Amino acid sequence: MMSGCFMGRNLGMFIPVFPDPTSARGGVTSKSLIKEFEVYFMDVWEAALTTSDNREVYFIIDNARVHGPLKDWLTQRGVQFKNIPPYSPDLNPIDHIWSLVKNLLQKFYPELYKFKGPVEVVKKQIEDAIIHCWELLSPEIFEQLAETMVHRVKAVIEADGWYTKY
Repeated sequence: MMSGCFMGRNLGMFIPVFPDPTSARGGVTSKSLIKEFEVYFMDVWEAALTTSDNREVYFIIDNARVHGPLKDWLTQRGVQFKNIPPYSPDLNPIDHIWSLVKNLLQKFYPELYKFKGPVEVVKKQIEDAIIHCWELLSPEIFEQLAETMVHRVKAVIEADGWYTKY
């Protein structure tokens, strides 16, 4: 799983979140998300508030089950967030970014799925590849996505929650 954020053209954190080895099914849990957020997020949030020119700043998060405890964690730290429905790419501009990152991974790292070796070494190779692709993205892409949010919301309302061009 990947977690990333941006504000306008300003890129924030981008971190791969690896599965929680203590989880029953071995997947990413709120515990593993919070662990990464504890390390990276608050500095990024403070920077966003500092550069916001007194505009309101929200952390956009969907209602995926794994995000429930993360929302509580964010609230306890004074973070304002906006909920969006899960699986709503029209309302979640970061989903478009994930698609671009995946395309870049296929272009620059077509053999990524064949990486072999010790788990920690392979994790590091994957992390480096993903971060490299994130850093290749132009700030203008992020700015354009942020600027489309008003139009995205209107389109979803007009489509009564159904498909839109986004």
